[in-house]
Amino acid sequence: MMFSLSQEIIHQIMFALEDQNTTYVLDTNSGRLEDRASFLDDELPAGYVELPQWEPANGFRMMERFVAVVRNTTLQRQLRSVLFSGKGVFKNFKTLLKSHPQGEKQWFAFREEEMTRYITQWYTQLREVYGLEQLGEEPEDNEELLQDDFIFREYDPTKDEEKLLLAANSFMSEREAQWPGEIGLALSSLWQEKKTKGNKENFLSLVAETVGGEFAGCLEATLYPSYVKETVLLTSFFVLEQYRGLGIGKTLLEQGVLQLQEKGIRWIILADLVIPVFLQTCLTRIGFVSSGGGYIFDTKGKIMATNPFDDGRESE
Repeated sequence: MMFSLSQEIIHQIMFALEDQNTTYVLDTNSGRLEDRASFLDDELPAGYVELPQWEPANGFRMMERFVAVVRNTTLQRQLRSVLFSGKGVFKNFKTLLKSHPQGEKQWFAFREEEMTRYITQWYTQLREVYGLEQLGEEPEDNEELLQDDFIFREYDPTKDEEKLLLAANSFMSEREAQWPGEIGLALSSLWQEKKTKGNKENFLSLVAETVGGEFAGCLEATLYPSYVKETVLLTSFFVLEQYRGLGIGKTLLEQGVLQLQEKGIRWIILADLVIPVFLQTCLTRIGFVSSGGGYIFDTKGKIMATNPFDDGRESE
């Protein structure tokens, strides 16, 4: 019988993955970890499996993602310097965080969320191998959002910073899983860079959360370039996977457009290389126009629906 993935077992696996001196295997019946060296044969007994691979490169990538979403620009700059120092990166990273208690707290929460998701994905694949049902269910495709179930409000750094950091990490990991290999890393990094730009000085930040306070999605807009007055770039716009299909993204967009219009903004730009088809439909319905490399919204409703550089002639 397959073991249940409890929080206690998750923490034990986390410790085992980061232990560079011992290789562990897991008893799928009890969930107990054992030293691989205690098995003399190369082939493991029935019911035992290898743990998922977790190499220094995985840890380094996790630190990169954390640095990309840190809002304290001074700490972010210092951590980035450590990452590219080339020597003692892991030790120096932890040492630096110890001098920033709030940052260290965020890192521990970030690390736990990241590794829990990594282990849970491995556990789900393991269940498939044993012919068991996958964990969780896909969210219902319900276009109507029950307003009684979700709250839409402005971002509050005192209560939202850590939640947003974890949510952004979850979104980046999803991108990397959807596009395996270097292309996934590239798309994730592009999104990180855009979000980091917004971290410095957001013009508008909206958060969607459940009535129980669980983070569901967000929208952030920043004046772009920084010296303009009527144009913003959506530096963050996403809904966590478990809350999609409920209309949260549509509501965030509608409220964001309304508030930006009230602030005197005319142009709203969404520049993203990966925009799902369902989101493209939503953007069009609200009034965004495709620009080839993204979408643009004109709050005055005068934007041309065609490319102004397209004269109808085929390229020579």
